Amino acid sequence: MRKDKTIKIIEKTLSEHKAKDIQIIDVHEKTPFADFYIICSATNIRQLDALANAVIDELEKNKINVNHKEGRPESGWILIDAYHVIVNIFSEDERNRVSLEELLNK
Repeated sequence: MRKDKTIKIIEKTLSEHKAKDIQIIDVHEKTPFADFYIICSATNIRQLDALANAVIDELEKNKINVNHKEGRPESGWILIDAYHVIVNIFSEDERNRVSLEELLNK
């Protein structure tokens, strides 16, 4: 299944680039536009940008399409839309402020 491959690639890439607290949340019954959300934290702006670029590069290398990327490192948040899998990379402060896991797990 393509989603499983996408998730494995993203999780491996984030782990290799030292993302913190990686969470994979199944949302297929909660939203029509994605099946999984992957959420992680970066320790600083440079790492946030590096994580996003590494994920996009690795997906493209594996011929997995990325629909788009939103946000900027300076905002403390970057979203990568890989169709059925949405990746949210946050600064630690922004992740605590937004509490996306809490919203998705309701």
